Amino acid sequence: MTDANTSLQTPAEASGPSGSGLDRRRATWPVPSAHARTRGGANARIPQGQGPVGAAMNVTSEEADGLVTSVGQVPAERLRTIFDGMFDGVWLVSERGTTTYANDAMAELLGTSSDAMRDREITEFMDPEQWAAMTGFLKRQRKHAGERMELRFRRFDGSDMFGIVAGSPITTSEDVFVGTMLNVSDVTGKRSIDAQVVQSQRLEAIGQFAGGIAHDFNNLLTAIQGYTQMALDNLPPDDPIRHDLAQVIASSERATAITRKLLAFTRRQILIPVDVDPAVVVAGMLPILAPLLGDIVIAVDVNANHAWVRVDPSQLEQVIMNLALNARDAMPSGGTVTISLHNLEGADPDRPDPDLTAGPFVRISVADTGIGMDEKTKAQIFDPFYTTKGEGQGTGFGLSTVFGIVAQSGGQVQVETAPGEGSTFHIDLPRVAGSVGAVQPERMAVARRGSGAVLLAEDDPAVRLFARRSLESAGYTVFAAAGAPDAIHASENWGSVIEVLVTDIVMPGMHGNDLAKVIRKARPGIGIVLMSGYTDHALAQGKDLGEFEFLSKPFTIAALTHAVGRAADSYRRTTGDRDTTADS
Repeated sequence: MTDANTSLQTPAEASGPSGSGLDRRRATWPVPSAHARTRGGANARIPQGQGPVGAAMNVTSEEADGLVTSVGQVPAERLRTIFDGMFDGVWLVSERGTTTYANDAMAELLGTSSDAMRDREITEFMDPEQWAAMTGFLKRQRKHAGERMELRFRRFDGSDMFGIVAGSPITTSEDVFVGTMLNVSDVTGKRSIDAQVVQSQRLEAIGQFAGGIAHDFNNLLTAIQGYTQMALDNLPPDDPIRHDLAQVIASSERATAITRKLLAFTRRQILIPVDVDPAVVVAGMLPILAPLLGDIVIAVDVNANHAWVRVDPSQLEQVIMNLALNARDAMPSGGTVTISLHNLEGADPDRPDPDLTAGPFVRISVADTGIGMDEKTKAQIFDPFYTTKGEGQGTGFGLSTVFGIVAQSGGQVQVETAPGEGSTFHIDLPRVAGSVGAVQPERMAVARRGSGAVLLAEDDPAVRLFARRSLESAGYTVFAAAGAPDAIHASENWGSVIEVLVTDIVMPGMHGNDLAKVIRKARPGIGIVLMSGYTDHALAQGKDLGEFEFLSKPFTIAALTHAVGRAADSYRRTTGDRDTTADS
């Protein structure tokens, strides 16, 4: 029989010499019979500093008699020192699942002390939904060592700690199971990074799907709006059907707004970026925001005057509007919305995307004193269609639109929030010198008349017919092609001047920008109109074309004829031909 002060055997030492029959993965602890009782499962506690660092085990006097370590004796205090010097957590639990020992690293992972953990059940450090996983894991360790699994623990401050847990059974030298030694590696940080990658991939997948829908939907809306407008224009002013057709157009315009939000989220909408002072944009938004926010106080803190960013001004206004309305909804009993601007000279170490330009940035922050969000809600706020509002009270597009606009503008969104502590959205946009602006696109309500030949390439039959009829009614001669091959063939076989090529960007076989290069090589100076309802950086795709017009689907007759007219003007300026177009 051993003395209570003998020693502990480590898992490595438990392997023994060849033929010892001891499992290399098991930690074998000698159990002193001086503290054992008769069969029936009475607890035998080894005093602090003796045996397995205070482990409580169920043994019988028969099992305890003559227990000795077969190889390598290691005093308990020395083993405690080894464990406390480890970076990973070491957690010993009895066969009943109560904590008998935790090293300093394990206690630190859970935000507590080793003494506070002792004698507490391991499930007390987990949420109830994790209990079955942990108890099952401990049960399996009785016979099969070496299993690893990820488990979620609850720190003393209430936050989550994710750990990869590996277990080894603790047995006596006669293979009596008395507990489990757990090795816990903290993977909370890695899991957070992995979650960000998964979230980014998920948003990208949703974006591709939504963008594809928007592409097809915009073609349908182009035809619906276009043909309805044609019918409306051919009716007398007092015809009662005009009201019905006007309702069709109004509904299609609302559908257009939805597709634009989808494209904003997917980062495939067409932006018209100019150099903007965000402080000026914010100041201009205040008279609009005040009545929308009601009795909520609006505070402005600007520390970045004349700090320019290159964005589409209307889209930046949309970002601020959406964030302000989101803040309003988070404060049903009133509160304060604070809009602040600050310069960031270098990279923000907390930015989730390390590939974002290192700086400098302009940070636009919108903070509220509302109800805040938990981690689960925070993880979904940028998903399209996701909303915490009641049925019929929100579309779920507000924050996803913010995400898409900011990302497409080269920036990034960060969120700071906690339940009961409000939320702060940080918009980081690359800062620019702010020297050159851009001209806003022309907006006309009346069709422009013209003359000359136009080559039209559009794969959607309904859109192609609508565009052809619109241009012919405006005075143009139109050659309509169902794709790039037909358009090239038409160009090669038309012996006279073609002033303008109007082409969809996304077409099977050859995209519109590539078609434009082929046609322009054969017909130098030809005016180019690129049109699309869905494209990855459509303006960038036309960067090698020089001067060109872009037409976003769905488009009106007026928008189409004005774009073609400007392209024809460009052709005539280049070639010196007489301008025969005239506005009606």
